[in-house]
Amino acid sequence: MSTQFSGRFEIKVDPKFRLTLPVPFREVLSSDKATQIFITNSQYQKKRCLDVYSVSEWQKLENKISKLPQLKIEVQNFQRFYLSGGHNIEIDSQGRILIPPSLRTYAGIKSEVVLVGFAHKFEIWAAEIWKTLFESLAQDFNDTLVAVSGLHDE
Repeated sequence: MSTQFSGRFEIKVDPKFRLTLPVPFREVLSSDKATQIFITNSQYQKKRCLDVYSVSEWQKLENKISKLPQLKIEVQNFQRFYLSGGHNIEIDSQGRILIPPSLRTYAGIKSEVVLVGFAHKFEIWAAEIWKTLFESLAQDFNDTLVAVSGLHDE
């Protein structure tokens, strides 16, 4: 059993805007004994999505941010945008989560989403936004591969 989120899953959202977490993601959360998660607003390349953390990972993030200089405008901006958007969400007995209305609206979530594993967190994307982003990533993959292959362990 993995202790990190990996993989990509296409999920249908039910009429109440609940989605069932895929088994591999539930296994990661169960290894953390998580019955709750934190969901917050995020974005990549100006495309909106949601980031999802286990409670323990969210607490680690909050602790890191609390140690940064609180008078720096970038730290305040991060807190206002990212941390303040965090919602503590229960995982029900069937492995489902309810995405809050403000976050659904922010991310443009309607009936289908894509969950993308990202090691210590996972992302929730509206399916149509993910499709556009993924095509862009695929177009640039050769350049990305060259850049990543040049990275070395330090």
